[in-house]
Amino acid sequence: MRRAGAISAALARAPGGKVTMLDPRPLVRVRAVYGRAIATTPTHVLHEWVRYGEYHCRWDARAQAIKVTPEEWAGEPLD
Repeated sequence: MRRAGAISAALARAPGGKVTMLDPRPLVRVRAVYGRAIATTPTHVLHEWVRYGEYHCRWDARAQAIKVTPEEWAGEPLD
């Protein structure tokens, strides 16, 4: 699935209430995954990442998303 399609599909099934889009998209770590936060709800964060050249996005509990600095970030390039 293309990036825009994946994000649209994920936004359509947002858990936890009103969606707030993030701009700019901060760098985050969710468990062992490094990526960018796209949107939040009161309870969840939608984040995107690339692993082994494949694009992914997923909602996870907001408490698991930790902002990281560019120096701490250890993910694959997103663009």
